Amino acid sequence: MPRSVSTPVLPSADQAKVVKIAQVIRSASAPLVVIGKGSAYARAEDVLRELINTTQMPFLPSPMAKGVVADSHPCNASSARSFALRHADVVLVLGARLNWILHFGEAPKWNADARIIQVNLDSEVIGQNAGDADLSIVADVKMFTRQLLSHLKTWRYCQHSPFRRRLQDEKAKNEGKLKRMAQIKTEPLKFEHAYHVIRSTLDSLSPPSEGGIVYVAEGARTMDTSRAWFFQEHPRLRLDAGTHGTMGVGFPYAVAAWEAYNAPRAEGSSGNKGRKKIVGLIGDSATGFSGMEIETMARCGMDCLLFVMNNSGVYHGHADTREEWEAQHQASKEGRGADGLRSWSLGFETRYDMFAEAVGGKGYLVRTSEELRRAAEEGYKAKVPVIVNVLVESGKGSVAVPPERKEPGIKQDSKL
Repeated sequence: MPRSVSTPVLPSADQAKVVKIAQVIRSASAPLVVIGKGSAYARAEDVLRELINTTQMPFLPSPMAKGVVADSHPCNASSARSFALRHADVVLVLGARLNWILHFGEAPKWNADARIIQVNLDSEVIGQNAGDADLSIVADVKMFTRQLLSHLKTWRYCQHSPFRRRLQDEKAKNEGKLKRMAQIKTEPLKFEHAYHVIRSTLDSLSPPSEGGIVYVAEGARTMDTSRAWFFQEHPRLRLDAGTHGTMGVGFPYAVAAWEAYNAPRAEGSSGNKGRKKIVGLIGDSATGFSGMEIETMARCGMDCLLFVMNNSGVYHGHADTREEWEAQHQASKEGRGADGLRSWSLGFETRYDMFAEAVGGKGYLVRTSEELRRAAEEGYKAKVPVIVNVLVESGKGSVAVPPERKEPGIKQDSKL
């Protein structure tokens, strides 16, 4: 039997500095809390929920911190992310790095005059980029938040401040836009409508309040867009490419998540207590890195449900029809580069669903919302691994420069 070790003592924060941070927050006209995945690792959800409920400060979760405070919380500013970062004057960053995901804390994405207070166990990140090294602190997020809360118990951020009113207006505008986009039916499907269909179907089978689904997202546009559509009410139920934007992690993460939640334990338990359905939202390019892990899933009896968002390209494709793609392919073979496939082009409508069929799983090829809804429901209930190959519009011409020349992840308000 493996022996467990005792939990290490967690470092608390310097009390004088905590008092100073509390004073700075109280004096802010536009405070904001950024919750990083370090807060999820620290299992700080209870005290962070108490902090937000007590102070009513707006908050933004990083991608893998979704659910530390429920996405449905009225103080969640994710749908107005750009506005929040651009106008906040004091930002408390809990367990997150000021890296590309957070635009390095720098203008013009952030308010150039904002005081950015970092709380992190890693001393090397303190003061990095635009962080305030004098005010930031090395501490465990859970311990620090408990200390901070003791100094903010009687303080509540004004419900009628100009910042909050404008933030609410931005949220309403952006959420209205997303709802309108969700209703646009086309063939091939648009990402937004496809995600709306997937989410509504899965929510009906497993309500988010129950925390029964772990979402794994990987890819470029696939991952970016998914953050606006799939909500977490509980922590540690979302995995994506993370700090370094690593491609190829989607299928292996799904394997690991299934094993963590569903595998029988050595001591003889059924492994079903707290069982989760593992759902992958994975781009076609990302599938190319590690898609054959579907064989591992089939061999080990892992009933993962994987949606491959297939636009025949990296971030976006370059052909809307097979005829157009074949003409580009021929031009490439003849050395006519200007008329040929682009560096980000992939095979047209590749049959990723057949990967699953080949190893004993189930595969679905879907072109319409009705087909997608049926595949999502049947795939959720299946006892074998499932790949749903979702044919979505190429997005040809929608990005001004090739994706490899863009800084990753800096795109839209919907990036959470």
